[in-house]
Amino acid sequence: MPASPLPGSKSPNLPWVFWLFTGLLILNACLVSPYIGWYDSGEMTGVTVCLGISHPSGQVLFHLFGKIFLLLPFGTPAFRLGLMSVFCSALASGLFFVLSCGLAQKVTDGKTSNVLRMWLLLLTLSWSFSMPWWRYSLMPLVYALHLLLGMLVLWTLSLEKPAKWALAFFILGMATVFRPTQFFALPFVGLFFLWEWGKRKEKQPKVLLFAFLCFGLGRSTALYLPLRSALHPEIAYGDLTHWFDLFHHVMAMRFSHFVGVVTVATVGSVLRQVLTHLWEDLTPLGVGLLVCGLWISLQSRKKIPVFLWIGMGWGILEALFVFTIPFPTFESHQVLLGWVYGGLLGTLPLVYLEKWSKKDPARSLAVGVVLVLFVVVQFVLIGHLLERKRERGAQDYARNILEIMDPNSVYYPTEENEYFPVVGYQQSFNFRKDVQVLEPGASPAIVGSKIKECLEQNHTLYVTRQWALPLDWAFRGAGPLLKVVSQSHNGMAEKIPPPVMAKVLWGKIVLVNARVSPDRVQPGGRIEITYQWSRLGPSPPDDTDSVVALFADDQGNYWMRNGVFWLHDIHEGPLGRSLMKPGFGYEEKRILFIPSDFPPGNYHLVVGLQKPVPSKQEGQEAYGKEFYERGGVQNLDKFLGRGEEKAVVQFAAAMADSLENGLWPVTKSAVKLMDTHFAPVADLRILAPGE
Repeated sequence: MPASPLPGSKSPNLPWVFWLFTGLLILNACLVSPYIGWYDSGEMTGVTVCLGISHPSGQVLFHLFGKIFLLLPFGTPAFRLGLMSVFCSALASGLFFVLSCGLAQKVTDGKTSNVLRMWLLLLTLSWSFSMPWWRYSLMPLVYALHLLLGMLVLWTLSLEKPAKWALAFFILGMATVFRPTQFFALPFVGLFFLWEWGKRKEKQPKVLLFAFLCFGLGRSTALYLPLRSALHPEIAYGDLTHWFDLFHHVMAMRFSHFVGVVTVATVGSVLRQVLTHLWEDLTPLGVGLLVCGLWISLQSRKKIPVFLWIGMGWGILEALFVFTIPFPTFESHQVLLGWVYGGLLGTLPLVYLEKWSKKDPARSLAVGVVLVLFVVVQFVLIGHLLERKRERGAQDYARNILEIMDPNSVYYPTEENEYFPVVGYQQSFNFRKDVQVLEPGASPAIVGSKIKECLEQNHTLYVTRQWALPLDWAFRGAGPLLKVVSQSHNGMAEKIPPPVMAKVLWGKIVLVNARVSPDRVQPGGRIEITYQWSRLGPSPPDDTDSVVALFADDQGNYWMRNGVFWLHDIHEGPLGRSLMKPGFGYEEKRILFIPSDFPPGNYHLVVGLQKPVPSKQEGQEAYGKEFYERGGVQNLDKFLGRGEEKAVVQFAAAMADSLENGLWPVTKSAVKLMDTHFAPVADLRILAPGE
């Protein structure tokens, strides 16, 4: 049987692959964001810049390959590493086309027309523009390189050369160090290798040994981790100079205790999300091609090449693995290989359609038009990707976090999304390197020596969650951070001479003054709000849960996005209202980050006081205490408020017209009220670009 056409001087596919690769490379390069992103993209950028060690499994190939792209003389580090993903994804698309052509040639006994090649090119574009593939083609994340390695394995197995198995095992060796889920290929590659070896007349053991050595040679890329660890890079997840620690890191044993802890509910939830993604991201036409391709592959199994069986088994095993992880939120990168390998099945129905329409130009034209429409429908998603390109919330968040910290301070975040953008920005722009950023997630007991050293040497310590402190130490809010201060520096009260001039009055709770500084700011910047409180005596509003500060436009409207207030300062007040001594003034300073995409205009800071919530309704109130992390928009611009007593305060999910049910009425205001529950206390202008 003739060999599948592969890139080479005599391959008819080479010009097609060249233009496909070039077109996708140019298009996707225009969609790469220059900004630091949320989640792992910030870490991948920062670690690659300093050649450090990222979270398990270490992502060795990403950092080594990414360092080459960082040598480009243009763009930010995030943009250059995004170009690496573009390059890997475009090359993976080229391999997808080559494999689909090879599959078609196997099924048609070597007879592949240019019409069929055009259809396969459209099939490749349709899958490449599907959101699970396209999204990760533009971001400085591991998934585009993960996909390229997987496609290289299948491409290698499509070769009609004896050395293909050695090359496949070498690639798998590197791939399994890079991302442990690549191990899912080994059972299928190994079985087909042994099956082919068993068919040889002379079964030479050295062939088995050579394949094993090639796999080990690929695995030797793991040596990067202890070698870099010994040099103490600026970002490193632990000391990996010991064999046991290295093994745990490379095999991602840190996350292994999650696997298998599932329930029927989580399996059902993930399955629904998978099927929804399949239908919405692939369209009914894509699903139809996949189902038909699966049926044809079973009917024509004798003609199906080995690489497709390996890809199908590999993809199914990866998809099944998702159901063993008890995370209720499905992420499409978890089944990326299965998603792409499934696209190869779409080749088979196109082969039969080409036979059906071969002698009828009208039929051939109709099939081509449908495939073009398939590509157009997928391509419409470019608007979403252009919006993501302009999103700079994570970068503004990271810059503001670093800027509000004192010199030579220590930052100890609790979770990864409070860490990744910060280290990514710090390394990318060599910004505020005096701030030491500790790895998130470790308990204070583990990093206790560093914390103790920090406090004893009078270095400021910032955290994002409260935990037990030594005597004479306390927490003070600093924007979304908590600053550890001595009790002697935590007082806010001072005697004020009567009479107290009230700007706003709720019963006998007085807001003496409120200032916004600066009162003109660009989106992505920050402001400081200074509240001055006093208390004249006992009154019902003493029992107040939180201060609710929103920003309303001239018509009294509050901007909301995805069900949350877009800009707010909801926080617990100083010491609890009933603890404020009459005749004393209490000052609190709040740092507020302006969302990078917030509409410019004139706004009024309006303040209300929230009533207490019965314990049986806790968590259902308009201002519940919860962290908004994985919602419709992963954008921590909205992570603005923080209380003095509790960990974090939420982003109100209730609509504006339901606020009055939980607020104390204003009894006196120096400015005309918009309603009886909010009082305007200061003005802010958010500037337009270039203003």
